Amino acid sequence: MTLFNMFNKEREEPTAVTADDRLSLVLSYQRSDIDEKKLKLFQSRLIELCDDFGYDVVGQVTVVPQSKERTTIINASIPVRPKGAPKE
Repeated sequence: MTLFNMFNKEREEPTAVTADDRLSLVLSYQRSDIDEKKLKLFQSRLIELCDDFGYDVVGQVTVVPQSKERTTIINASIPVRPKGAPKE
């Protein structure tokens, strides 16, 4: 292992944190009343809305349902930039 690899590994997120995030996602999905087909449709409609409002989606769209008491909350993460904006 090179010195560069050692420093690079220190900056990476610990695997325990990644595993915890995945577990939270699975549990949130299993507890919701929204099926995967509806989530995919919801995600595609969000992308269409971004286009309608003048934004380009520039990354992975994430839609995560979470149940809290008797309510389902849908958290969406949509990386966008205004249409015509220069790429970074």
